[in-house]
Amino acid sequence: MVLISATVLGSGTAVAETNEGCSILEQLGDRVEGEVSPSACAFITKQTAFGAMRSETPEARDARVRLYGSIFAVDGTLAESGSAPPVAGRANIANSLRTLLNAFPTFRFTPVKIVVNGDAVFYEADNEMTIRGEVVRYPAVYRVVLTSGEVVQGRRYHDRTEWFRPIEKDALRELFTGVADNCPRRGPAFTGPGLTEPVTDPLCHAAYLGRLSGAMTDVRLTADQAAAGPHTLFQEYRGTVRAKGRTIEYGMIVGTEPGRVRYYFDTLPLSYDDSEIAGLFTKLVTGAALPAR
Repeated sequence: MVLISATVLGSGTAVAETNEGCSILEQLGDRVEGEVSPSACAFITKQTAFGAMRSETPEARDARVRLYGSIFAVDGTLAESGSAPPVAGRANIANSLRTLLNAFPTFRFTPVKIVVNGDAVFYEADNEMTIRGEVVRYPAVYRVVLTSGEVVQGRRYHDRTEWFRPIEKDALRELFTGVADNCPRRGPAFTGPGLTEPVTDPLCHAAYLGRLSGAMTDVRLTADQAAAGPHTLFQEYRGTVRAKGRTIEYGMIVGTEPGRVRYYFDTLPLSYDDSEIAGLFTKLVTGAALPAR
């Protein structure tokens, strides 16, 4: 598996003066890198507002769903980083969000780093929602391609396995169990699914990537979208892999900055087959607390 040979970025494209006129940049400050066009500004503004909205009442959920739908083009698509097929069309994307918010009205996120490359935007965020009374927090990158300020292709990169931690408890299958138990050496830090804090040991880094490689065969991932700023580079890889007895559409994002590498991918389809995933989601939705009314 040769695609994950990320190097730490030392320099990149400067933030352009044409960012002036995009008011959301004043709020986000140095969390945004790259030249922000009016199209990118429109997306970043709506995405940030959506992430902060509350949705504990039917009226609030309706408003939030309307805003989310307006982010996408009429024929836009939205896909997960793992095995789930893309959702096609603005109406279907909005309805999928409504289902999520009905089950988990506390879902919210805050921006961490946003890097723009023309019509491609990488929006890194800290997500959280309450599942079975437990607050679940997990990082994500939302990678979009824009036309006239609307998302024509959206992809979410995060580890859905985290959603099932309050449900499965100790029975949850975790790809990287124990990989960071003894990592005293110093080197560039890395983070990724299955890790609760950055790890700096190069041997543990190699073991982590080895564990990931061992969960896949017939890996056919190639570089897709990328965006670089003065401090941060995001590189997307897309294609297919074989895992748990089937071939799946798969992808990941590697983020680099001075002294740190960040991995974003979904371990769920690497640890569970399709029927098992369907069973997990049935537990997730049917066991969710009813939203406040």
